[in-house]
Amino acid sequence: MINLLLIRDTFSKESTIGELFLNGERLCDTLENPWLDNQRNISCIPEGEYPVRIRLPRESATRDYIHLLVKDVKDRDYILFHIGNTAKDTSGCILVGLGSQQDVVNNSRLAMDLLMKEIINLGGENINLIIKKKSKMRKWLIYQTLRKMVSSRKFLYTVVGIIVQLLSDNWGIDPEVSQNILYSLVALVIGQGIADVAKK
Repeated sequence: MINLLLIRDTFSKESTIGELFLNGERLCDTLENPWLDNQRNISCIPEGEYPVRIRLPRESATRDYIHLLVKDVKDRDYILFHIGNTAKDTSGCILVGLGSQQDVVNNSRLAMDLLMKEIINLGGENINLIIKKKSKMRKWLIYQTLRKMVSSRKFLYTVVGIIVQLLSDNWGIDPEVSQNILYSLVALVIGQGIADVAKK
């Protein structure tokens, strides 16, 4: 899975400026239209999670370079990552750049080349885009961390171990039995850790 995270952080009447992260590493700046209730051609797209795919030049009448297509955007079509510097260069798409200032991103072609090179080096498939406002990022990160913890087997084993220890201390469970359970859980945590490393 290739994960793109677009964090919108500067808003004006003319544009929305943000930062694009690829698998957790900051890659470039972005510029979109301002938020105007998802109106076609004049608004940036809603915050959310979207599948993305590579789009080749032969699929486009206007782009002579490889770029990205954002899919499944409600009431919108052909939302792209492409080259451009200001909101005049986009009709709802996402422009990329290296460096930004008020309502402008710079070095857009270099940023596009960098983005596509990194995407292709990672295999170019299973691309996922998440778009969030910077002001909402803290809550979102806490939620993602808790969700990952709760779905983790190691976390589950640890919680069970704590419960067993509490029951042993307060409810009179045989110490030898609880100790054997704890040793088993420790072995499971270590085994799961080894399995996780092997997957990576």
